[in-house]
Amino acid sequence: MKTVGRAESNDALREAGAIQREAASTGFDWPEIAPVFDKIREELDEVCEAVQAGDAEQARRELGDLLFAVVNLSRFLDADPASELAGTTDRFRERFSRMRSELEGSGRVLEDCTLAEMDAVWDRMKAAE
Repeated sequence: MKTVGRAESNDALREAGAIQREAASTGFDWPEIAPVFDKIREELDEVCEAVQAGDAEQARRELGDLLFAVVNLSRFLDADPASELAGTTDRFRERFSRMRSELEGSGRVLEDCTLAEMDAVWDRMKAAE
């Protein structure tokens, strides 16, 4: 699996947004946001179908289509997808660190906790924000 850094993934998100804005400037665009949600659902369904069929290569291609559709949603919301993803990543990193600290502070090793235990701490942290 290829690992990409933040700059490379930001470039891909921005490039997707740029080509979508270019297409929209020619009139190749939906007039409202509702069809964008439909497209995202369609692409998500296609990812699920490929996974259920055991076709990992097709699932990855469909994931790319899903990400492209989500970038299009960001255009409709006048949001920068790279900035929004970076913010979410930073929040996840902070919550994960606090979850680890809380569990370790109570004498637990994160890797020995159940998903339900970690989810409970995660939910408390998210609610406290």
